[in-house]
Amino acid sequence: MIQSNYIKIFSIAAYHTFFDNGKCNCLHFIPNHKTDKTLKKFGFRMNSASNGFDLYSNTKASLSELLDYISKTSQQDYFEFDIKCSNPNFILFTTLPINWIGAITYSSQDPKNLNNNGKILLNQTLENKPVSSHFGHLKIYFEDILTANSPLFEINFTARATQWQYYFINKNAVQLNNPSITKKENIQFDGPQNVTIQTGESALLFTSNKTYITLSEKPKYKFNLVSSSASANQNNTKPKVIIKGLPCPDVSRVGIIENSDQNEVASPMYIYL
Repeated sequence: MIQSNYIKIFSIAAYHTFFDNGKCNCLHFIPNHKTDKTLKKFGFRMNSASNGFDLYSNTKASLSELLDYISKTSQQDYFEFDIKCSNPNFILFTTLPINWIGAITYSSQDPKNLNNNGKILLNQTLENKPVSSHFGHLKIYFEDILTANSPLFEINFTARATQWQYYFINKNAVQLNNPSITKKENIQFDGPQNVTIQTGESALLFTSNKTYITLSEKPKYKFNLVSSSASANQNNTKPKVIIKGLPCPDVSRVGIIENSDQNEVASPMYIYL
């Protein structure tokens, strides 16, 4: 009977505030060619998780002896992984430069990493590349594996906040008296403003203006389009609900706000009445 003595030597976990459970399951960590050969040659095992992986060793010697031997024979003292992203909208719903093209790199040697009792938050570095075959790259150095004793390396992303824009195209001449969008918490919409959209149609535009609302996998806010007459306001009666539960942004549709920082983007939504 063959005995195995696998021990976990480190873990990688990716998190993102956009997702309801906080786990970023659209990033995939793939050993590059040299690391893949090392893992296979020395019997390492990668156990995949929804948002990362655990790496196990089955060495009879000490881990420090094994890693030292690998370093001397391969002239490489780290494991390297290519990061692939399976969500084409990732950059759109993530707080990253909207027009950025390149790769994100992580290293366990980065002095900006934060170590919290063996949980190491990896600092991200944006590399500008005209063409990049991968979303990112990750290097975990042997020295850091041994120093931290089975560390957990964390990668964190934050959901993008956008200016929400509702365009109402009143094709059916729906009666609108003092239309407005219901206020939620501290979110209040400005408008309406009469605008012409790209199709040449007239629309009423409401925007969250300087209030940028965080995008999320599952809707966290529900707004209504309401209409109220002057007499209704005087009589203190409730406004009439024209549309209950306005749509939430499609994360694949964003627009850069004119005369603003490149990271300030809008989420346009078009509603036909």
